[in-house]
Amino acid sequence: MFLLAALLLMFLITFFTARLLGSAYPGASTVALTAASNDFELAIAVAIAVFGINSEAAFATVIGPLVEVPVMLGLVHVALAFRRRYFVAPHLEQ
Repeated sequence: MFLLAALLLMFLITFFTARLLGSAYPGASTVALTAASNDFELAIAVAIAVFGINSEAAFATVIGPLVEVPVMLGLVHVALAFRRRYFVAPHLEQ
């Protein structure tokens, strides 16, 4: 539950900060999704390299992406909803 709240909070803060700074939708959504993501692939590699493939640390780092992927897909839907609500269509960059 903490991971969900942390990802959502990072997304919202970054998205609206980018919006307030005048960023167009493509920039705001890209920065927000990047800020909300975690470097789990790096964490998995480090855990395996340091503790070994059969370690509890390596196992624990595999659980993160199982939670993060569906949350990030949900945040994509949030970003699309924000585009319709907070960005005027003629100003969208293609």
